[in-house]
Amino acid sequence: MSSECFSTLEIDAIGEILNISLGSSATAVSTLLNTRVDITTPVVTVVDKEEFQMDRVEPAVGVEITYVEGLDGSNVMLLKRHDVKSIVEMLMGMEMSDEEFELNEINISAVCEVMNQMMGASATALSEFLGKTVNISTPVSFEVANEQEFIDKYFVDDQPKVVVGFRLSIQGKLESEFFNVMPIELAKGLVRGILPEEDIVPVGGAKEEPKEEPKAQEPAPAPAPAPAASSGGTLSQEEIEKLLQGGAADEQPAPAPTPTPVPQAPAAPAMPMAESIPAAPAAPMAVQPGVSADVSMMQMQMMQQMMQQMQQMQQAQQQAQQQMMQQMEGRKRTEPKMINVQTAVQPSLVPDKEIILEGEQEENMELIMGVPLEISVEIGRTRKLVKDILDFSKGSLVVLDKLAGEQVDLFVNGQCIAKGDVVVVEDNFGIRITEIMKLNIASLE
Repeated sequence: MSSECFSTLEIDAIGEILNISLGSSATAVSTLLNTRVDITTPVVTVVDKEEFQMDRVEPAVGVEITYVEGLDGSNVMLLKRHDVKSIVEMLMGMEMSDEEFELNEINISAVCEVMNQMMGASATALSEFLGKTVNISTPVSFEVANEQEFIDKYFVDDQPKVVVGFRLSIQGKLESEFFNVMPIELAKGLVRGILPEEDIVPVGGAKEEPKEEPKAQEPAPAPAPAPAASSGGTLSQEEIEKLLQGGAADEQPAPAPTPTPVPQAPAAPAMPMAESIPAAPAAPMAVQPGVSADVSMMQMQMMQQMMQQMQQMQQAQQQAQQQMMQQMEGRKRTEPKMINVQTAVQPSLVPDKEIILEGEQEENMELIMGVPLEISVEIGRTRKLVKDILDFSKGSLVVLDKLAGEQVDLFVNGQCIAKGDVVVVEDNFGIRITEIMKLNIASLE
């Protein structure tokens, strides 16, 4: 079945991708449970609903994870119910029997938290490996009653599924395995991020052979140039103007004339060109093509030289301007700057009791003195683990970090300003201040 949907290279790629992603998941769960967790040895198989078996993890607990960004589809983790119970016991810090364990709201929340940490770390690893953002939804836990119920729920389209088995090891707690079930399209999306498209087998069939591209049709040989209309190889004035103005792009230019040898031509003085070349009928006066071509070439060369000279002049001007700017900036940097330095007047921070407040200032001070402040006394603190706090009940004893008879702290608006001893005043607790922590409190007296 796997050979029809995946090549050997794709099977290896799926195993490697899931090995990397769930390796990160093991690290996250290890941090959560405060013990070593290993997830290794992925085994990739492709099965249909007739071949699917989950007897090795029954009774099972399923956790469905849906990808919301980066990948399309969802996969299901199948774990043994006993393994889920062991993980919940480690997370909650309490032991329970198989009869007492049930997927109630608290246990489902604990399982979802573990799976959320696992698959969150897996999605992060996939994002780094595939080079794109991968996000998942909140995991949903459910109890699998039997194998047929799971097949009826997830094999509805009669399409085969990719089943990847993993070894799960929690140090000193359990040695087990679990399955990851995903659709073909999701597995194809994983391998498509690292393999070229030609190495991926299309869904529903074997890999297609690349079609041969049709050979490019060889261009037909160009027809032989027709002989010139006149034996002298001349062009009319109209044709010359079309060639110079680019109009010859729409029409096939006349081929260059080749001089034909004149048989039995005795040596004689050269005749004028106008007499040796007969004029074409119904055409203006003929012009020698060689002269016109030379003139146009000279004009083009002169224009190119002028353009080059103008570009050189512009470049020289730009370079001169840049040099001038650099020189001006250099002069500005070298010239010393005159900075007006004055001694800063520092206000006195020491309160002067001899200062006499004016009427408005005295009223403001009275307003400030009338502001109520919250005073609290702290007899000690301590730190506890979450599992210890969950075990609190009536009669639980909490030991603080203060010794008996040690001074307690006095806080005003959350700041410790003094220390003192606890006293009893008319059936009420009080504090006798023995040490002031803030000097500014004494300065306000």
